[in-house]
Amino acid sequence: MIEHIVWDWNGTLFDDGPALVLATADAFAVAGLPEVTAGRYRDHFTRPISDFYESLAGRALTDAEHALLDEQFQLSYARRIAAATLHADALNALTTWHEAGRTQSLLSMYPHDLLVAMAQLTPISAMLSRMDGTPAGDLRRKEPHLRSHLEHLAVSPGRVLVVGDNIDDMVAARACGARGVLYHPGDTALVSLARAEGVEVPIASSLSGAVRLALTSVDELGGDGHDT
Repeated sequence: MIEHIVWDWNGTLFDDGPALVLATADAFAVAGLPEVTAGRYRDHFTRPISDFYESLAGRALTDAEHALLDEQFQLSYARRIAAATLHADALNALTTWHEAGRTQSLLSMYPHDLLVAMAQLTPISAMLSRMDGTPAGDLRRKEPHLRSHLEHLAVSPGRVLVVGDNIDDMVAARACGARGVLYHPGDTALVSLARAEGVEVPIASSLSGAVRLALTSVDELGGDGHDT
């Protein structure tokens, strides 16, 4: 039985997918690099972000180019994030899980102080037992971050479900002994459906769908599948 859900933030509970794509496109335009479209973003997104940028650029980038892209992305994202909100289905999904008597937490690659400040302004914060963003310094992948997060939870990793919108979330869950459900909201997803299906984990097209999967048996979460 799944006892605890670890939710991702950006692109999952926080509906900032368009801001992420547009900020990346803005950064590449300033740097004089190939145009970034939503389709190209979905086809190339990976972690670490440096690998993502080089995949989009189609070549190795210099340290100066990486620094410029990071700087321009942050500037553009800070402008565009004002239009982003908690996902419309987030409150319903987390409330359903909470009312089932289960626990849940938030884990993100977003800077910790900013994550907590944003999440505390939402109605879901009271239902989260823990919130962890990235500490000072750069974490290139989610696995070590998830492993540390799980160490603070009073639940076995095998009874934990990670719900996130990108492949790195699922890779991290598998490496840490947790289950995973990939959130893929169709046209607004940040990874292509073909890439999502290649991970061979259950796919949910809604956050409430992910909760429904979590409320089913562990066996049903062992392979691929879809839930709306």
